[in-house]
Amino acid sequence: MANSSRSEKMNLKVKPIDNSKNYDLIRKLIQSKTRDLLLFDLAIETGAHAKQLLRLQVSDLHGLKVGDRVPSLLNKEDKNKPAILGLKSHEAFERFMAQKKPRLEDFLFKSRKGDGPLSLSSASRLVSGWYKQVGMNGMNGLLSLRKTWEHNQDQANRKQQMIKAEDIAAISYTANIIQTKTAQELVYRELEQAIVKGRLRPGEKLVTEKLARQMGTSRIPVREAIGRLEARNFVKVEPKKGVRVSELSEKNLKEILAIRLLLELEAASKGTLRSNEGTLQRLRKINSQYTDAQAKNDADEALRINEEFHFTIYRQAQMPILFSMIQNLWNQVSPYYHIMFRQTLFHDPKTGSISHRKIIEGMAEKDPLKVSKWLKTDLVDSTDFVIGVMRSIQTGESKN
Repeated sequence: MANSSRSEKMNLKVKPIDNSKNYDLIRKLIQSKTRDLLLFDLAIETGAHAKQLLRLQVSDLHGLKVGDRVPSLLNKEDKNKPAILGLKSHEAFERFMAQKKPRLEDFLFKSRKGDGPLSLSSASRLVSGWYKQVGMNGMNGLLSLRKTWEHNQDQANRKQQMIKAEDIAAISYTANIIQTKTAQELVYRELEQAIVKGRLRPGEKLVTEKLARQMGTSRIPVREAIGRLEARNFVKVEPKKGVRVSELSEKNLKEILAIRLLLELEAASKGTLRSNEGTLQRLRKINSQYTDAQAKNDADEALRINEEFHFTIYRQAQMPILFSMIQNLWNQVSPYYHIMFRQTLFHDPKTGSISHRKIIEGMAEKDPLKVSKWLKTDLVDSTDFVIGVMRSIQTGESKN
């Protein structure tokens, strides 16, 4: 109890960066130092513990988009859920990759004395040096960055509470509030993720004015976001009927599966040849989490972990254009997986995990043919399951 009390008192004394002037001064100071900028942005946008940040490897962020979860960083408020990758962190990571060209297994914040990560004391001294150079007093290294995240969360929550309940009651999906100069990008990512995760359902109508009020923005970034979503076939805009989330037919799903098999088997084959023991350990851990989620019939969590499993393999191919194409196809079918898996009991809980185990075995043996065989089984089985549920719903039958 005494230690807990001391910790709480210390936390109260830690000052955040609570004004935009100081925030901009630090960013300007470290703008050319891509590693430092990435540390700063990740700490402020995720609120992750310093030890988690310093253990991050390049592979943990490689291939992620704005709004994606970072499995290695746990959410401070809900420790069962990963933190979210923010826009500035994503931009800083892209610059870091372009400048440093690190290996996937490298630590993001590597010590200059070797291949290991920066120590906690070294990182804290680094951050304290920023405060000193811009004339900020009373700050406390990395703790102040985490406190800044808490301060920003409080500000966002207060603003969200000001939105009148009647303004959001007319729409089934509650969007996260947007308060940033880059509103267009974040509105787009917010809506994209809502569609991909099935929170905005296929066929659901989108009302620009209501979405703008929900997210605390003008209608302009919402309209622009809808235009981008239409270009990627996420939404359909019809004269006099408005905007609706796109719906897929059985024919569409089969066509997408055919393309996915071409792209994903290629990525998995290349990834198999580039894999190492670290990759295999990560995949085994992810598959164990997948099995647990299936056993609990937690559809959304199982699908999230399943995506993490597959994308971990595809990132090993180190083919960013191919990876981007795969991501786009996954995003198009994801709403159907989330919705269909919620509407019925899970299919045989052993099916996915068995395919995954065989894929891991093939990667350990450096056998692309074995990996391709079981990956194809996995993709075909899951698509057949979704099509089966679609048919049962269309004919009025119930698998429940």
